[in-house]
Amino acid sequence: MNRRVFVARSATAVGAAILPTSARDLLAAPPTDPVSGIRDVLTGTLPAPSRPSSVDSIVQATASAKRQVQACRYSQLAGKLPGLLIEFIEPRESEAEQRELDVAAVHAFHVAASLLLKAEDTASAWVAAERAMAAARRVGDPALVAAASRCLTQAVAAVGHKQQAIRIAIVAADQLSGEVSRKAPAKTAVFGALLLRGAWAAAVGGDADTSAELLDQAGRSAKLLDESSNLEWTAFGLQNVQQHRLSIALTLGNAGQALDAARKVDVTQLAVTERRAVYWMDVARALHMCGQPDKAVTALLKAEKEAEEEVLSRPVVKDLIGEMVARDRAGRLPELRQLALRAAVPA
Repeated sequence: MNRRVFVARSATAVGAAILPTSARDLLAAPPTDPVSGIRDVLTGTLPAPSRPSSVDSIVQATASAKRQVQACRYSQLAGKLPGLLIEFIEPRESEAEQRELDVAAVHAFHVAASLLLKAEDTASAWVAAERAMAAARRVGDPALVAAASRCLTQAVAAVGHKQQAIRIAIVAADQLSGEVSRKAPAKTAVFGALLLRGAWAAAVGGDADTSAELLDQAGRSAKLLDESSNLEWTAFGLQNVQQHRLSIALTLGNAGQALDAARKVDVTQLAVTERRAVYWMDVARALHMCGQPDKAVTALLKAEKEAEEEVLSRPVVKDLIGEMVARDRAGRLPELRQLALRAAVPA
């Protein structure tokens, strides 16, 4: 067979793979890697489309991908995202179109990095985050660079380079700080969200002082915004800052402080589904650490109600459920056993 024909047919076969469309389908289907198609794009093993889509349709598809990741529709997103990402391979002749495409690329590759991080593929997430950063630098907008830096901070910290991750966040925040004001809410939201990501990176590195300072700065920025905003896809606001105090206390190993922070969060004011689900998962982790398994199960069930896929398909949550099952040797928590069955965790 002609080599070109073979490669084309092979790529078509990869792209035609049917992915499950729900969390339960994903768990019931034969073992697959839902983010494999994203890696194919990142490694350049899929061909660019012969007829690129219009820039407008790509922008719309990117916005849809952002909505899906914030709504925790990961299996749907994993099936569609490679087809979107591959649209950014070929440059456009028009400078205006290329700029618009680069702006969309920042957000699309940010989504890819987020999905890869949730799948615990930190190396590929770093590659995706770098693609977002490259596009942001081509545009040259400090707010867009800050948005990409938020993604890159998380990916670099997840790989294990905590100090570099903190620097990424601080340098980008410093470049944007002069444009932060009540009159520039979108830039303020990006700035605050970046500070929160830097605070998380500092906590992962065990630097409680830097983490606290960045959290406080983020809190001051949040006071310039309406609480329920999701500007620039950041879900940033005062409640989001308080939620990060909960997550960061857990990261630093202080479950009691985490529960204190959790009590100050108004979950109804968290702007997106993913944030509400993560809140309840963090509460579950804190309760588990404090020896309150009954309440921890209740919190996990609330997280599942918010976002089924966030609970049933993420490795970090499966590990928590598995640890809780192992401690419940007497089987006192039947709802935990049922949850473990739904998440395909050995009970």
